[in-house]
Amino acid sequence: MSPPTRKARPLAHVRKQKARSDSPRAFEILPVEIRQSIAGYLDDKSITSYRLICRSTKHALDEDEGSFWRTQFLATYDPCEQTPTGTRSVVNEWLKKQYQCRKRIERQRFDFQAGNSQKEMECLSLLKDLINESFNINPHKSKQATTHSLNMDRLEKIVKATSLLECVFRRPYVRSKKSTPNPTLLAIQLVLTHLSLTASPTSRIAKAWGFSDSQSLVYAQNSIRPIFKGPNCQEVDIEWTLHVVNFFKNHLLNQHELTHLRYDDLVASERPQCWTKPLSTTPLKLGKHWKGSYAYVDHGEIFLIRDGQNEDYPIPDHMSGDGTDQPFQDLCLEFPKEDLDFWPVIFEQILKSRTKIQYRTATTRAQKRVTGPSLLPEGEPISFCFKGEGKDACEGFLASGYFNPLPPQHGIPGWHRMTMMKYWKDEHGHMDYNSLWAYEGVVLPGGMVMLGRWWHPSDDGDEYSGPFIFWNVDASVPDGGVPKSAGA
Repeated sequence: MSPPTRKARPLAHVRKQKARSDSPRAFEILPVEIRQSIAGYLDDKSITSYRLICRSTKHALDEDEGSFWRTQFLATYDPCEQTPTGTRSVVNEWLKKQYQCRKRIERQRFDFQAGNSQKEMECLSLLKDLINESFNINPHKSKQATTHSLNMDRLEKIVKATSLLECVFRRPYVRSKKSTPNPTLLAIQLVLTHLSLTASPTSRIAKAWGFSDSQSLVYAQNSIRPIFKGPNCQEVDIEWTLHVVNFFKNHLLNQHELTHLRYDDLVASERPQCWTKPLSTTPLKLGKHWKGSYAYVDHGEIFLIRDGQNEDYPIPDHMSGDGTDQPFQDLCLEFPKEDLDFWPVIFEQILKSRTKIQYRTATTRAQKRVTGPSLLPEGEPISFCFKGEGKDACEGFLASGYFNPLPPQHGIPGWHRMTMMKYWKDEHGHMDYNSLWAYEGVVLPGGMVMLGRWWHPSDDGDEYSGPFIFWNVDASVPDGGVPKSAGA
C-alpha cells in the first residue's frame, strides 16, 4: 500500500496566504508616537496586555530611547530628586524601573499593622519617597512652583488601600515581638495629620484607638515626657506628638463630642490642609492665619489622669471656648525681619527659644552608628521670630515666639520647634506676669499644623499643662486679611 499523500492546496489559496503574511499588521503601519499615545490611555494591567499584541506594540514602549516610560512616570508621580545623570536612554531606563517598582508595591494588598512586615516596610519606603518628593518641579516643563502634587494623589490612594491611618495605636491582631510599631510608620502617620483630621466622622480613620492612653500622655508634664529629646534636643518624640493628634481626632471627629459639632460647621478651607511646597531642611515661610484648640482639666483631675485612673472612670476634657460662641482659638502671626522688640528675659528663661543648638558635634565611631535624626547642614539659621495677636473665647491676647528649624526625622525633612508665650497687657501697656501661658510644640513638615504642650509657668509645684493644636487657615482668608467665615 502506498503511503498517504497530502492533498495539494489550490495555487490561489497559497498566493492569498502569502500576500496576507507580507501585508503590514494594523499597529505596524502606525507611527511610534501614536502607538505610545494609545498605551498612555491604558492602565498598568492593560499595558502588559498591549505589549503582547505584537512586536510593534512591544517595541513602541521601548523605542525612542524609552521616552514612553519617562512620560508615564511624570504623568503619575512628581519628579524624583535622585534621578541619575547620563544619556537620555539611561535616565529613561531608570525611570522605567522606578515606575514598575512603585506600581508593584502599590498593587500589594494588605492592611497596616505595626509596619514591620516586608510588605509594610516596602510600602513605608515608597510613602517616604512620595512625601519627600511631593511638589517637586519638573525642570522639562516649568521652573515655576506647582500648586498640585501628583504624589499627594498617590499618597491618598495608598492610605485608603492599606488602612495606614486606621491603625494608629490600634493593637495588632497578632501579638508578637514585632508588634512594637515601626518608628517610620509613626512618623508618616504624624506627617499625614491633615488626612486624619479631615476624614469623614463615619470612616474608620475617625476612630481614636486607645484614647485613655493618649489622654494620660498629653497631660504628662514636660519633666516626664519632653517633646524634644536626644543629646542636642533635636529629636522629636514622634509617639507623644502622635498621641496629641489622636487626642484631638477624638474631640474633633467623634460625633458624641461637643467640639465635633463646632468643627463640623467649619468649611473645608478652615480645616487642616495639606502642605503646598516641597519639604526641605531650610526654614519654611509659615502662614499668617491659624486656628486651633487646647484642652484642660481641673487641677485635681490632672493627677488622676497622669496616674492612669482615667481608663475605668473617664474624665471629660474641657476645650477652648467651652460655653462661648468661639469654640476655637484664632491666631494671626507676623514675622519681623529684625529681632523681637518685646522678648523679656523671663520669656527666654521659661521657653529657651534662642538657645543655640550645636548642630555639628564631634562623634565617636560608635556614636556615628546610632540611628536618629540627621544633622542640619552648617550655616542654617538657628531660629526666626514671630509676634501675633489672637482671640481665645472672645478674649484678645498677645503672643511672641520663635521657630527653630530641626533636622530630618526618620528620613523626612521640614520639621520645626515652636515656642510661644501667650500674654496680656493692661490699658497702661503693663504685662500681667501672673497670666503667662507658655507653648512648646512641633511644626509638622510643610508648615501647616502645629502640635504640642501648653503650661502655666507661674504655678508652684507640679506643672499644670495640657495639649494644643493649631492649623493654618490662610486658604480661608481673602486678600483683605479677614477670614471668610468671620466676614459672613
